[in-house]
Amino acid sequence: MPTIIDVARQAGVSPTTVSRVLNNDPHAVGAETRERVLKVVQELNFTPNPLAKGLLGVATHLIGVIVGDASDPYYANIVKGISDTAQNEGYLTIVCNTDRDPQIELRFLNAILHYSADGIVFASGGSVLPDHQEQFQEIVETLKLRNVPVVALGNRDLNVPQVSIDDVQAAQDMTEYLIELGHRRIGFILGPAGMITSQRRFEGYRRTLEKHGIPYNPSLVMEGDFTFESGLQAANQLVDQNPMVTAVFASNDREALGCLFGLKQKGVSVPDQVSIAGFDDIEMLQFVSPSVSTVRVPMYEIGAMGIKQLLKAKTTKEADSKNVYLPHSLVIRESTVPPPD
Repeated sequence: MPTIIDVARQAGVSPTTVSRVLNNDPHAVGAETRERVLKVVQELNFTPNPLAKGLLGVATHLIGVIVGDASDPYYANIVKGISDTAQNEGYLTIVCNTDRDPQIELRFLNAILHYSADGIVFASGGSVLPDHQEQFQEIVETLKLRNVPVVALGNRDLNVPQVSIDDVQAAQDMTEYLIELGHRRIGFILGPAGMITSQRRFEGYRRTLEKHGIPYNPSLVMEGDFTFESGLQAANQLVDQNPMVTAVFASNDREALGCLFGLKQKGVSVPDQVSIAGFDDIEMLQFVSPSVSTVRVPMYEIGAMGIKQLLKAKTTKEADSKNVYLPHSLVIRESTVPPPD
């Protein structure tokens, strides 16, 4: 089904202009532009959704929530904060799992253009790919035109309010801690390629190495995608290619857990031979042996604050461009100790 975004792109205008043409908005639209838009509407057989049109301006008390991976405990905790707070305010939430695929996110947002929701929450970080950013911004601007507020609970290159932690500083803090323990050969497991959050956590790691005069070694940086399996692969790579590494900092906790189990399978003792640290503080880290040190992200609180910002933007417009950074902390457990002599 073609969307208003498709019409705008083919006609060479903004979604706002298409909306004005279709709704006979009093804002001036030139005759030539109007004719071009209507021609594309006919060519694409585009029909504005009657339900959405009928509900326009009517509160539905529905909030759409976009998550990157519903199987990740990180998102489960954020969604609980969203759901609890929204419910207390009289709203229902609809969760869409995108598997961190920008195209799935775009399809979900396009669907929102056909139905009325009282707000959209991006619970996951965004892509750095220019084409995706441009398309997302087009849809967000159209949602704003329809008075549908959008809030991001992660790193997004969008002109919307954001609620998150400072990922660069958090990664710096954990890397600093490992260096204070005496580690100098610190491995790093990347997050998904193309994600802003992945880049910022890696940036914090590199900045801290540079601050302490520790040469950056690309062979200590391993590919990852925020999954347990990528942590296992990183462990295999470490044992085979970097046997002198004394600590590993993973971009999230699932990678850290995968690395922990992978090193054990290879006969490497954690933390006696290699220390491991994660990022997020999912509940499982407390119950493995050794328990895993990590950066605590206040996931529930981020979700709750996101809903508060969204509703504030809807009612007062005060949160249109306000970013909120919640405090992170280091949780030190059994998996990090000074390096072996």
